[in-house]
Amino acid sequence: MIALALRIIAHSPVRYLVALLGISVAAGLAFIQLGLYRGFKENASVVVDNTRGDLWVAHEHTKNFDFPKVIGTQQLDKVRSTPGVAWAYPALIVFAQWKFLEGERNGEETTVQVVGFEAGSGVGEPWNMSAGFPGDLKSPGHISIDATMRDRLDNAGLGTLAEINGIRVKVAGLSDGIRSFQGNPMVFADLDTARSIGRLRAEDLHYVIVGVVSGAVHDDVLGRLNQLQATDHVNAFTKQQFSFKAQDYWLRSTGAGTALALAALMGLIVGVVVAGQVLYTSTIEHLKEYGTLKAIGASNFQVGIAIVAQSLAWAFPAHLIAGLLLWIAMRNIEGKGIHLSIEPATYGLLGIGTVVICVMASILSVWRVMRVEPADVFKG
Repeated sequence: MIALALRIIAHSPVRYLVALLGISVAAGLAFIQLGLYRGFKENASVVVDNTRGDLWVAHEHTKNFDFPKVIGTQQLDKVRSTPGVAWAYPALIVFAQWKFLEGERNGEETTVQVVGFEAGSGVGEPWNMSAGFPGDLKSPGHISIDATMRDRLDNAGLGTLAEINGIRVKVAGLSDGIRSFQGNPMVFADLDTARSIGRLRAEDLHYVIVGVVSGAVHDDVLGRLNQLQATDHVNAFTKQQFSFKAQDYWLRSTGAGTALALAALMGLIVGVVVAGQVLYTSTIEHLKEYGTLKAIGASNFQVGIAIVAQSLAWAFPAHLIAGLLLWIAMRNIEGKGIHLSIEPATYGLLGIGTVVICVMASILSVWRVMRVEPADVFKG
């Protein structure tokens, strides 16, 4: 029956190629939309996910990591004195204007996102450093930028001078792969430098990142920290909770998650429709052949296998072509503030999904063949 399926495909190669192209493009669209969804989701909480620590403490009205509200050093002191807390370090985040002082864009400005952390603490520092070290940011005015958005910063490198909100800064480190959801370049700096850039007071901070004592129950420490809400107006979250809070805010409130999910769903629907239509048309054209097979003893199951085999002949190459389209998309948009996130394991699971979709598209054809009576072959 598999040989029969291949002969049917070989009999109409143009139809096969057109259908394969349609299914591949539909699958590729779905893969790209899924990759964008995962990429946006990762970018929304990238700093939280990659910061060492167990718990986060923030102002009670903070809805998202990127838009914090100020708390003070008194809250930091209270967190540090809470039973079960091994260490606690402050962090802050501000949006500012980067002003170019060199090159063709001298005098121009662009928006950057500045993350302030206590240099030397090992908490909140940039990761995946390709040049320089987090400790280099202890010096006043020293900053780290990310290589993925260097084109937005006129390809700034080590030693580049600039101004951020009127504060003279020098690039002392480069990281790789740190993106923000909004597409603004990410800048890391010591707390004092970040406060100066954000025009904040010396006692101002946005977050307290907490490490729990080894062996302590995280929920117990979390409960104690949340008791501060009544007097200090702060909330405590586990790292996972705060990460989800950031992702949920951007993907739900902006509608980006819904839009990308619908686009991926539409790609799947188009793939099913294209595969189903072409396969059903092919089945109708060869209905007498299938009837003849049933007349000479072939069972419905055997004939159905021939039709499913045709769908698989589309599924496997379509998945490979869709993967190629995904790779091309990744190569062309990486470094532009947009991130496609598809891991090899996920791509493998998507392959199973492609096969399932194509097989589902063959159900109508199988049902039609099962209704064919062998005697109908000899009529007319």
